[in-house]
Amino acid sequence: MKKKILGIAITIMLITVGCGKPNYKQLETDFTSLAKKYYEEQLEGKVLGFDNHKISLEVMEQVGYDITPFTEKNCDKSSYSLIKLTLNEESEVVGDYEVENHLTCGSYSTPEEE
Repeated sequence: MKKKILGIAITIMLITVGCGKPNYKQLETDFTSLAKKYYEEQLEGKVLGFDNHKISLEVMEQVGYDITPFTEKNCDKSSYSLIKLTLNEESEVVGDYEVENHLTCGSYSTPEEE
């Protein structure tokens, strides 16, 4: 009987609390979205002639963006997204930009692309 009650208690705890492992794929997606928002609102069309922009969680926090979802998952504020642009000969942006994350949350880090 004690084993059954213990089993039920553990099951209820796992359901209500979860297994404790954050969904890093979703966190990466959210980080990309926040970096795009920052770039489009703060830098796009204002900072010219650069093909890369490094945007850290710390910088986003300083200008008022909500980084709580990341700090709650123990992400280091030095985590950053790199906005990569393609420039023509006149240093004008051509085409779309790319976002490359460098997220560090506890023992998790963005996987290296090969």
